[in-house]
Parts: sequence; structure tokens; C-alpha cells
Amino acid sequence: MKKIVYRGVEYQEAQRVIKAQRYERHERRQFVNGAIAKAVFGSGVYLVSNMKIAAQYAICHAETTWDQAAILVQELTVDQMFDLDEEYGENQLRFDALKSRHSAEDLALLSEGMDQKEWLDWTGEEIRKYLEDKGFLGISYKIAEELTYYICYRPDQQISDITLYSVFDLGVSS
Repeated sequence: MKKIVYRGVEYQEAQRVIKAQRYERHERRQFVNGAIAKAVFGSGVYLVSNMKIAAQYAICHAETTWDQAAILVQELTVDQMFDLDEEYGENQLRFDALKSRHSAEDLALLSEGMDQKEWLDWTGEEIRKYLEDKGFLGISYKIAEELTYYICYRPDQQISDITLYSVFDLGVSS
């Protein structure tokens, strides 16, 4: 099954993505306004079902590069995605992934040697490996009725028909 989903980026990146029909960058990124795009579910391409949320990401990306903001729209194949929701969420998935791959003692030792960001990055990759080992290509995470996050571990297989939905100027004059 396919869904129409969005991603917010800066305009120059949008042009390259459309031409190549593939994303060049995964999620982890720090923005000039202090916002951080975290890859809490491991490396992959993160997409959203809501264009307003995509616009917020586009603004963060555009501010970082002093560019225009762009929203890309694409088709996403959602087959073989692991479903998260309010009943089985991020914390439960992290717990299950870590306990299936490591002993409690190993986890205690590992966590002592990492700061919070390192721990989040590492556990995200552990989640990714756990799900891939079970045959999943990503995650469909329904946050609310109007918002679902999609994490694609195999974006070249899952994402198609990337087009420009909207471009907007941040109204910043130099």
C-alpha cells in the first residue's frame, strides 16, 4: 500500500533530491535556531503525514543554510513497516529492542560510558537493527489522528515520485 507523505528541506536540497529521486541526507542535524532533528529510531529518512509539520522542518533547514524552505511530497510504500501508536510506543520498542540484543549488565555498562546524545543515537541504531532483523523496512508511528511519522530504513525501495509541493521565503532580508 502507498501513502502520500511530506518532508521539509531547504530549497537547494529539494532541487537535488527531485533530480536524483532520492534523499541525500538522513535525519540527525542541529539547526541554528537550537532545534535538533533526532534519529531516535536509527538512521533513515524521516517523513510526516502532515504538510504543516513538514513546513516547520523546512523552515529549520532553510534557516540553517540561509535558503528558501521547500516541502517535498512523495509516495511511500508502507508495507513491512512496524506500527507504533499510543498502545505500543517508542519506550516499549526501545525496551524490547535492547533486552533482545543485550543483557541488563551489558546495558548498564554501556550507558555509563555514554552521554545522553550518544545513548540516544546508539539505542536508535539498536532499534533499527532489531526491526530489520525481524524483516521490517521502517516504522509507521501514529502520534495523533492528524500526524504520523514514517521512518524509512530502505528509502530507495520505499520512496518514489518525489516532487516539489511548495517553496516559501522566510522573509529574511540581508
